[in-house]
Amino acid sequence: MRIHGPVFCICALLALSTTAVKVDYTGHMVIRVSPKTEEQIKFLSDWESTSSIDFWSRAATTKTFTDIRVSPESYKHVAQILLDKKLNHKILISNLGELERQEQQEIALRRALYNGDKAIDVENYHTYEEVMAYLAELASTNPLVTTMVAGSSIEGRDIVQATISSDLSANKPIAWFDCNIHAREWITAATCVWIIDTITTGYGSDPEITALVDQYDWKFVPIANPDGYAFSWTNDRLWRKNRAVNPGSVCVGVDLNRNFPVGFGGTGSSNGPCSETFHGAAEFSEPESITLKNLIAADAGRVKTAISMHSYSQLWLSSYSYSSALPAEYPEMLRAMRAGVDALTATYGTVYDYGSTGTVLYIASGTTTDHYYKNEGVVHSYTIELRDTGLYGFELPPRLIVPTATETWNGIKAFINAI
Repeated sequence: MRIHGPVFCICALLALSTTAVKVDYTGHMVIRVSPKTEEQIKFLSDWESTSSIDFWSRAATTKTFTDIRVSPESYKHVAQILLDKKLNHKILISNLGELERQEQQEIALRRALYNGDKAIDVENYHTYEEVMAYLAELASTNPLVTTMVAGSSIEGRDIVQATISSDLSANKPIAWFDCNIHAREWITAATCVWIIDTITTGYGSDPEITALVDQYDWKFVPIANPDGYAFSWTNDRLWRKNRAVNPGSVCVGVDLNRNFPVGFGGTGSSNGPCSETFHGAAEFSEPESITLKNLIAADAGRVKTAISMHSYSQLWLSSYSYSSALPAEYPEMLRAMRAGVDALTATYGTVYDYGSTGTVLYIASGTTTDHYYKNEGVVHSYTIELRDTGLYGFELPPRLIVPTATETWNGIKAFINAI
């Protein structure tokens, strides 16, 4: 099924690579749709994969929901399509432009008030260049930290991995994290940077952190999609994909978290370049996904856990993503996830669900989590969908970075100690 008319045209225009003007989301809304039948769930899934509509989340069951961004011009058209399918909706966010203005004001205020001695305020959002400067400073001032340029993006930006280790020669097991593979999910890079800072400042004084660093090497790719992330700051706050030019199409970008081989091209991804879930021309067609593949492969046999940080929905998810089937090790995965979620929730009471991606969230083919598990043998391979559940969506205010990162870190510590 392909949806024509105002919806397609407006969304496609937002995907153009040639625009130098920042996208204005004034009047854009996020609507929440709650399907009641399997037929309705399938309709929403097909709609996402065959159109350029910006789905922020998608229901896997009749107990969950689908969030869709709509422009003022396309709202009536979308509402009518939903009505024709007997799907009810409510307006979740009434003005995304205002939400973005509030976010930028809070970022600017924090910048003005910051008087710390670090390259950045780890309690705020930062540009790609600022995060890279922070990592470089950390590597030059803290003996625990080394950095390496692991690869290069489409536009030539460095993809940097930071390693925290008390003894690199010991070949310890590795806890590995990729963050911000989806550009607009700013809270993921911010959380990873906060965790890096917490580990490096806590080693030697915090017994739990010291023990974890002595037991594991910790490796982070804080910005796995540098071009998309940079573009989300300069041109389009809600940009998701990388910045690949797609031959024969005016639409730019590949969804890097659909570009991995397990189930490549299947349900939950799209072969349309204008779709937010466009999987690319072939598995590993993008330099960013190749870089992540190479990093995990370089440490084969040592990676104890690989975690992909995403937002939003408050979920801790295992393989499989490409199918609703459950892996053979699922009982062990479930036990480990439960330990992490219990500790996370105990921090501030934030409620998380957990389980396999294909049963708890939705079917998504070609993901990092399935690749790390199935092709690299990392049993404890997970996706963590950070705050929130839709009040702010991808534009979580800076004031919520610390509570989000704190509870996530508490969950990760408990999870690591459980495996």
